[in-house]
Amino acid sequence: MNALDLRNEANAILVGAPTGMKPNHYGEHGEFRLPNSAFRISYSRRYYRFAADTDSAVVPDQHIEPTWPEFRAGRDPVMEWILSQTN
Repeated sequence: MNALDLRNEANAILVGAPTGMKPNHYGEHGEFRLPNSAFRISYSRRYYRFAADTDSAVVPDQHIEPTWPEFRAGRDPVMEWILSQTN
């Protein structure tokens, strides 16, 4: 949600890999107890729509997939790309 808000409200450029889940989701937790069993029931009270229902992830504007060799070498290709944009 924060990434999409930053993109939409502050014209931020998202850099990195796609998120691991869909941007739309249920939230606003509510709960109640069943009267006879006293089981606690938890449910969502609101559906948040941030993108098209067909979107499977938040896709960055600049897609960069870090690799294990880069990580092991102490490199951060995402930060390297960001810093290269300021020159």
